[in-house]
Amino acid sequence: MYRVCGGLVYFSLCLIFLVPSCSGGNILVYPVDGSHWINMKILLEELHARGHNITVIRVSTSWYIKEKSPIYSSITLEMEEALEDFFDVFVKESLIIFLNKDFLSMLTQAHVLWCDVTKDIFENEDLAKQITDSKYDLVLTDPAIGGGLVLAKYFNLPVVLNVRWIPVGEGHFVLAPSPLSYIPVPGSGLTDRMDFIQRLKNIFFNGITKFQELFLVGPIYDDICTKYIEGGCSIVSLLQQADIWLFRSDFVFDFPRPTMPNVVYIGGFQCKPAEPLPADLEKFVQILLKNPPANQNPH
Repeated sequence: MYRVCGGLVYFSLCLIFLVPSCSGGNILVYPVDGSHWINMKILLEELHARGHNITVIRVSTSWYIKEKSPIYSSITLEMEEALEDFFDVFVKESLIIFLNKDFLSMLTQAHVLWCDVTKDIFENEDLAKQITDSKYDLVLTDPAIGGGLVLAKYFNLPVVLNVRWIPVGEGHFVLAPSPLSYIPVPGSGLTDRMDFIQRLKNIFFNGITKFQELFLVGPIYDDICTKYIEGGCSIVSLLQQADIWLFRSDFVFDFPRPTMPNVVYIGGFQCKPAEPLPADLEKFVQILLKNPPANQNPH
Protein backbone atom coordinates (compact mmCIF):
# COMPACT_ATOMS: atom_id res chain seq x y z
CA MET A 1 0.00 0.00 0.00
CA TYR A 2 2.72 2.44 1.01
CA ARG A 3 4.71 1.45 -2.05
CA VAL A 4 1.72 2.30 -4.30
CA CYS A 5 1.22 5.69 -2.58
CA GLY A 6 4.92 6.47 -2.90
CA GLY A 7 4.78 5.63 -6.58
CA LEU A 8 1.84 7.98 -7.08
CA VAL A 9 3.66 10.80 -5.28
CA TYR A 10 6.76 10.25 -7.43
CA PHE A 11 4.64 10.19 -10.60
CA SER A 12 2.89 13.43 -9.56
CA LEU A 13 6.20 15.19 -8.95
CA CYS A 14 7.42 14.09 -12.36
CA LEU A 15 4.32 15.60 -13.95
CA ILE A 16 4.84 18.88 -12.10
CA PHE A 17 8.45 19.29 -13.19
CA LEU A 18 8.31 17.77 -16.66
CA VAL A 19 5.09 19.29 -18.02
CA PRO A 20 5.74 22.83 -19.35
CA SER A 21 4.16 25.54 -17.25
CA CYS A 22 1.41 27.64 -18.80
CA SER A 23 2.06 31.35 -19.28
CA GLY A 24 0.32 34.28 -20.92
CA GLY A 25 0.96 35.31 -24.48
CA ASN A 26 3.07 38.24 -25.64
CA ILE A 27 0.82 40.46 -27.76
CA LEU A 28 1.74 43.48 -29.89
CA VAL A 29 -1.24 45.79 -30.46
CA TYR A 30 -1.52 48.23 -33.37
CA PRO A 31 -4.77 50.10 -32.61
CA VAL A 32 -6.75 52.92 -34.17
CA ASP A 33 -7.46 55.97 -32.04
CA GLY A 34 -10.81 57.58 -31.31
CA SER A 35 -13.93 55.49 -30.80
CA HIS A 36 -12.14 52.42 -32.17
CA TRP A 37 -9.81 52.50 -29.17
CA ILE A 38 -12.76 52.31 -26.76
CA ASN A 39 -13.71 48.78 -27.83
CA MET A 40 -10.08 47.73 -28.34
CA LYS A 41 -9.31 48.72 -24.75
CA ILE A 42 -12.09 46.43 -23.49
CA LEU A 43 -10.38 43.50 -25.24
CA LEU A 44 -7.02 44.50 -23.77
CA GLU A 45 -8.45 44.68 -20.25
CA GLU A 46 -9.74 41.13 -20.58
CA LEU A 47 -6.45 39.89 -22.05
CA HIS A 48 -4.54 41.54 -19.20
CA ALA A 49 -6.88 39.96 -16.64
CA ARG A 50 -6.04 36.55 -18.14
CA GLY A 51 -2.32 37.09 -17.69
CA HIS A 52 -1.23 38.16 -21.16
CA ASN A 53 1.57 40.67 -21.70
CA ILE A 54 0.46 43.57 -23.91
CA THR A 55 2.45 46.20 -25.78
CA VAL A 56 0.58 48.99 -27.58
CA ILE A 57 1.97 51.03 -30.47
CA ARG A 58 0.74 54.63 -30.21
CA VAL A 59 1.64 58.03 -31.64
CA SER A 60 2.59 61.19 -29.80
CA THR A 61 -0.57 62.97 -30.98
CA SER A 62 -2.89 60.24 -29.70
CA TRP A 63 -6.20 61.44 -28.27
CA TYR A 64 -7.29 58.49 -26.16
CA ILE A 65 -4.40 56.02 -26.04
CA LYS A 66 -2.38 56.92 -22.96
CA GLU A 67 1.35 56.34 -22.87
CA LYS A 68 1.22 54.83 -19.38
CA SER A 69 -1.35 52.27 -18.34
CA PRO A 70 -1.58 49.51 -15.73
CA ILE A 71 -2.71 47.01 -18.38
CA TYR A 72 -0.09 47.57 -21.09
CA SER A 73 3.31 48.98 -21.90
CA SER A 74 3.61 51.27 -24.91
CA ILE A 75 5.84 52.18 -27.82
CA THR A 76 5.34 55.86 -28.67
CA LEU A 77 6.16 57.09 -32.16
CA GLU A 78 6.26 60.67 -33.38
CA MET A 79 3.49 62.00 -35.60
CA GLU A 80 3.68 65.66 -36.49
CA GLU A 81 0.05 66.06 -37.51
CA ALA A 82 -3.09 65.05 -35.63
CA LEU A 83 -6.24 63.96 -37.45
CA GLU A 84 -9.92 64.14 -36.63
CA ASP A 85 -11.64 60.84 -36.02
CA PHE A 86 -12.96 60.43 -39.55
CA PHE A 87 -13.88 56.79 -38.84
CA ASP A 88 -16.69 58.05 -36.63
CA VAL A 89 -17.93 60.06 -39.60
CA PHE A 90 -17.75 56.92 -41.75
CA VAL A 91 -20.00 55.02 -39.34
CA LYS A 92 -22.52 57.82 -38.85
CA GLU A 93 -22.87 59.07 -42.40
CA SER A 94 -23.80 57.49 -45.70
CA LEU A 95 -21.14 56.19 -48.07
CA ILE A 96 -22.03 59.14 -50.27
CA ILE A 97 -19.65 61.12 -48.06
CA PHE A 98 -16.80 59.61 -50.07
CA LEU A 99 -17.80 61.93 -52.91
CA ASN A 100 -16.91 64.91 -50.74
CA LYS A 101 -13.54 66.32 -51.83
CA ASP A 102 -12.43 67.39 -48.34
CA PHE A 103 -13.24 63.99 -46.85
CA LEU A 104 -11.40 62.18 -49.63
CA SER A 105 -8.34 64.31 -48.94
CA MET A 106 -8.54 63.65 -45.19
CA LEU A 107 -9.02 59.93 -45.79
CA THR A 108 -5.93 59.72 -47.97
CA GLN A 109 -3.83 61.82 -45.60
CA ALA A 110 -4.72 59.62 -42.62
CA HIS A 111 -3.45 56.49 -44.33
CA VAL A 112 -0.32 58.30 -45.54
CA LEU A 113 0.53 59.45 -42.01
CA TRP A 114 0.06 55.99 -40.51
CA CYS A 115 2.10 54.38 -43.28
CA ASP A 116 4.85 56.88 -42.48
CA VAL A 117 4.68 55.78 -38.83
CA THR A 118 5.00 52.15 -39.89
CA LYS A 119 7.94 53.01 -42.13
CA ASP A 120 9.62 54.70 -39.17
CA ILE A 121 9.44 51.39 -37.29
CA PHE A 122 11.09 49.55 -40.16
CA GLU A 123 13.78 52.22 -40.61
CA ASN A 124 14.59 52.42 -36.90
CA GLU A 125 17.03 49.55 -36.47
CA ASP A 126 16.94 49.70 -32.66
CA LEU A 127 13.15 49.62 -32.52
CA ALA A 128 12.90 46.87 -35.14
CA LYS A 129 15.41 44.82 -33.15
CA GLN A 130 13.44 45.49 -29.95
CA ILE A 131 10.27 44.14 -31.57
CA THR A 132 12.11 41.11 -32.93
CA ASP A 133 13.82 40.36 -29.61
CA SER A 134 10.52 40.69 -27.71
CA LYS A 135 9.32 37.53 -29.51
CA TYR A 136 5.70 38.55 -29.80
CA ASP A 137 3.22 35.73 -30.33
CA LEU A 138 0.88 37.76 -32.52
CA VAL A 139 -0.25 41.19 -33.65
CA LEU A 140 -3.73 42.37 -32.63
CA THR A 141 -4.83 45.23 -34.85
CA ASP A 142 -7.82 47.24 -36.02
CA PRO A 143 -7.60 47.16 -39.83
CA ALA A 144 -9.45 50.44 -40.35
CA ILE A 145 -5.82 51.54 -40.69
CA GLY A 146 -3.67 48.95 -42.47
CA GLY A 147 -0.35 49.64 -40.75
CA GLY A 148 -0.77 46.75 -38.32
CA LEU A 149 -1.25 44.31 -41.20
CA VAL A 150 1.96 45.46 -42.88
CA LEU A 151 3.79 45.32 -39.54
CA ALA A 152 2.68 41.74 -38.90
CA LYS A 153 3.74 40.69 -42.40
CA TYR A 154 7.14 42.36 -42.03
CA PHE A 155 7.90 40.61 -38.73
CA ASN A 156 6.25 37.36 -39.88
CA LEU A 157 3.74 37.30 -37.01
CA PRO A 158 0.22 35.85 -36.89
CA VAL A 159 -2.43 38.56 -37.01
CA VAL A 160 -5.80 38.84 -35.26
CA LEU A 161 -8.20 41.54 -36.42
CA ASN A 162 -10.59 43.48 -34.20
CA VAL A 163 -12.71 44.49 -37.13
CA ARG A 164 -15.82 45.80 -38.76
CA TRP A 165 -14.48 48.48 -41.06
CA ILE A 166 -11.35 48.09 -43.17
CA PRO A 167 -9.45 50.65 -45.28
CA VAL A 168 -11.61 49.70 -48.27
CA GLY A 169 -15.12 49.44 -46.80
CA GLU A 170 -16.71 46.69 -44.71
CA GLY A 171 -14.75 43.57 -43.83
CA HIS A 172 -17.02 40.89 -45.26
CA PHE A 173 -16.59 42.21 -48.80
CA VAL A 174 -12.91 41.21 -49.03
CA LEU A 175 -13.20 38.02 -46.99
CA ALA A 176 -16.30 36.17 -48.17
CA PRO A 177 -18.32 35.93 -51.40
CA SER A 178 -20.59 38.98 -51.50
CA PRO A 179 -23.04 38.84 -54.43
CA LEU A 180 -24.35 42.37 -54.92
CA SER A 181 -27.71 40.98 -56.02
CA TYR A 182 -28.64 40.29 -52.40
CA ILE A 183 -25.79 41.60 -50.20
CA PRO A 184 -26.43 45.32 -49.60
CA VAL A 185 -23.43 47.61 -49.25
CA PRO A 186 -23.47 49.28 -45.80
CA GLY A 187 -24.74 52.83 -46.12
CA SER A 188 -26.80 52.14 -49.21
CA GLY A 189 -30.04 51.85 -47.24
CA LEU A 190 -30.93 48.67 -49.12
CA THR A 191 -32.05 45.24 -47.90
CA ASP A 192 -31.34 41.74 -49.19
CA ARG A 193 -34.47 41.97 -51.36
CA MET A 194 -33.72 44.34 -54.24
CA ASP A 195 -35.41 45.05 -57.55
CA PHE A 196 -33.38 45.86 -60.66
CA ILE A 197 -33.01 49.58 -59.93
CA GLN A 198 -31.99 48.90 -56.34
CA ARG A 199 -29.35 46.45 -57.52
CA LEU A 200 -27.95 49.14 -59.79
CA LYS A 201 -27.84 51.46 -56.79
CA ASN A 202 -26.02 48.76 -54.81
CA ILE A 203 -23.47 48.40 -57.61
CA PHE A 204 -22.96 52.17 -57.58
CA PHE A 205 -22.22 52.20 -53.84
CA ASN A 206 -19.88 49.26 -54.24
CA GLY A 207 -18.17 51.18 -57.04
CA ILE A 208 -17.40 53.99 -54.60
CA THR A 209 -15.60 51.50 -52.37
CA LYS A 210 -13.72 50.04 -55.33
CA PHE A 211 -12.66 53.52 -56.42
CA GLN A 212 -11.32 54.10 -52.92
CA GLU A 213 -9.44 50.78 -53.03
CA LEU A 214 -7.90 51.20 -56.49
CA PHE A 215 -7.08 54.91 -56.59
CA LEU A 216 -6.99 56.34 -53.04
CA VAL A 217 -6.02 53.87 -50.33
CA GLY A 218 -4.62 50.89 -52.23
CA PRO A 219 -1.66 52.71 -53.85
CA ILE A 220 -0.54 54.04 -50.46
CA TYR A 221 -0.13 50.51 -49.10
CA ASP A 222 1.23 49.20 -52.41
CA ASP A 223 4.20 51.54 -52.00
CA ILE A 224 5.12 50.39 -48.49
CA CYS A 225 4.56 46.73 -49.41
CA THR A 226 6.77 46.99 -52.49
CA LYS A 227 9.59 48.57 -50.49
CA TYR A 228 9.53 46.48 -47.31
CA ILE A 229 7.71 43.20 -48.01
CA GLU A 230 9.54 40.56 -50.02
CA GLY A 231 7.48 39.63 -53.05
CA GLY A 232 5.15 42.58 -52.49
CA CYS A 233 1.53 42.51 -51.33
CA SER A 234 -1.64 44.57 -51.32
CA ILE A 235 -3.87 45.71 -48.51
CA VAL A 236 -6.57 43.28 -49.68
CA SER A 237 -4.18 40.31 -49.76
CA LEU A 238 -2.98 41.14 -46.23
CA LEU A 239 -6.56 41.24 -45.00
CA GLN A 240 -7.33 37.90 -46.61
CA GLN A 241 -4.26 36.34 -44.96
CA ALA A 242 -5.33 37.35 -41.43
CA ASP A 243 -5.56 34.36 -39.09
CA ILE A 244 -8.63 35.35 -37.06
CA TRP A 245 -11.29 38.01 -37.58
CA LEU A 246 -12.94 39.18 -34.36
CA PHE A 247 -15.93 40.76 -36.08
CA ARG A 248 -17.74 43.53 -34.18
CA SER A 249 -21.14 42.48 -35.43
CA ASP A 250 -23.69 39.73 -34.96
CA PHE A 251 -25.35 37.76 -37.72
CA VAL A 252 -28.77 38.17 -36.08
CA PHE A 253 -28.61 41.91 -36.84
CA ASP A 254 -27.44 41.51 -40.44
CA PHE A 255 -29.04 40.12 -43.56
CA PRO A 256 -28.12 36.49 -44.38
CA ARG A 257 -24.78 36.34 -46.15
CA PRO A 258 -21.76 34.05 -46.70
CA THR A 259 -19.02 34.10 -44.10
CA MET A 260 -15.79 32.25 -43.33
CA PRO A 261 -14.74 29.79 -40.58
CA ASN A 262 -12.03 32.11 -39.19
CA VAL A 263 -14.61 34.80 -38.41
CA VAL A 264 -15.71 35.05 -34.77
CA TYR A 265 -18.69 37.36 -34.26
CA ILE A 266 -18.26 39.38 -31.06
CA GLY A 267 -21.04 41.93 -31.44
CA GLY A 268 -22.06 43.23 -28.03
CA PHE A 269 -18.87 42.07 -26.30
CA GLN A 270 -18.53 45.46 -24.65
CA CYS A 271 -21.96 45.25 -23.01
CA LYS A 272 -22.22 44.73 -19.26
CA PRO A 273 -24.91 45.06 -16.57
CA ALA A 274 -25.89 48.64 -15.89
CA GLU A 275 -24.48 50.24 -12.76
CA PRO A 276 -26.81 51.89 -10.25
CA LEU A 277 -27.50 55.57 -10.81
CA PRO A 278 -26.00 58.10 -8.40
CA ALA A 279 -28.37 58.74 -5.49
CA ASP A 280 -29.38 62.25 -6.59
CA LEU A 281 -30.07 61.17 -10.17
CA GLU A 282 -32.00 58.09 -9.01
CA LYS A 283 -34.16 60.34 -6.81
CA PHE A 284 -34.84 62.64 -9.77
CA VAL A 285 -35.86 59.71 -12.00
CA GLN A 286 -38.19 58.31 -9.34
CA ILE A 287 -39.88 61.71 -9.01
CA LEU A 288 -40.45 61.82 -12.76
CA LEU A 289 -41.89 58.31 -12.74
CA LYS A 290 -44.33 59.16 -9.96
CA ASN A 291 -45.28 62.55 -11.39
CA PRO A 292 -44.91 62.41 -15.19
CA PRO A 293 -45.08 65.82 -16.90
CA ALA A 294 -48.39 66.72 -18.48
CA ASN A 295 -48.68 66.39 -22.24
CA GLN A 296 -47.81 69.78 -23.68
CA ASN A 297 -49.03 69.01 -27.20
CA PRO A 298 -52.06 71.11 -28.17
CA HIS A 299 -55.29 69.17 -28.77
